[in-house]
Amino acid sequence: MTKPWAPSHVSEVAKGMGVDKRISGDVKKTLVELLNIELNSITENMEKKILLNDSKRKTLGDPERTRLSYSRTRGLMVDKIQKLDSVGSSAVVSANEILEKYLQRLLSYASDSADSDKMGTIMQRHLDSALEIIGKNKTNIQTDEMLNEKHLNNDSRNNITQKEIVAPGDILSKANIRMMVRDIEGMKIEEDAIEDLLLVYYDHAARLQEDFQNIVTKGSMEELEINVERSRTLMKMGWLRRMLKHAANNAKSDNSAKILLKHVIRIDPWE
Repeated sequence: MTKPWAPSHVSEVAKGMGVDKRISGDVKKTLVELLNIELNSITENMEKKILLNDSKRKTLGDPERTRLSYSRTRGLMVDKIQKLDSVGSSAVVSANEILEKYLQRLLSYASDSADSDKMGTIMQRHLDSALEIIGKNKTNIQTDEMLNEKHLNNDSRNNITQKEIVAPGDILSKANIRMMVRDIEGMKIEEDAIEDLLLVYYDHAARLQEDFQNIVTKGSMEELEINVERSRTLMKMGWLRRMLKHAANNAKSDNSAKILLKHVIRIDPWE
């Protein structure tokens, strides 16, 4: 029988997730036991779903969707590396996750382009349009690292510029929203709901900009800090993720498989 993970290994995995506190030996052992119990449940559910979909299957796979071939990806990575001797399974899994997200982004943008042409098939020109959008976003979207380099000087609000709190104009599109809904909740969203979210998003950004100008003139430092934090959350899409999670919960409460306009307009954007 296969042995479970070593407690020390689980501790190292936790560090990689940003857990920087010391973990006691007893807790490490308990974590291994809990992970083992959870894996048993995951495996059992996967097996049931796989056999339900195909009673003749002999190999356990992802019952939710087909993924990129593990062995093919690993082989390509082995061919590519130059200074290392082999490719570990964690590297292959991570690479496949990145590739699948990239594929999802490409096809999401391309699908939007096909919708604009009122076509049911994604053509090469639609893919070219998606590549252009992704290339543009790479140069325009501020990364978390760039945002973290900005800091708030508590001694003077003159160091905070208006540019910091204004969300970039082209970081959000219908494709972005569709992709985020799929990533966050695995749901679909109707066109009217997307358009309402876009309107609310830019209205929210405009309100923040107006508030910023008023606070700089006559507001308190505490109000300024709140405004800047809200602005950074908006820029990093945290605001939109929260809105989509609330909308998804509203849809689930209505037993709807899709987020509709009524599920979006119930949410307070300033909550």
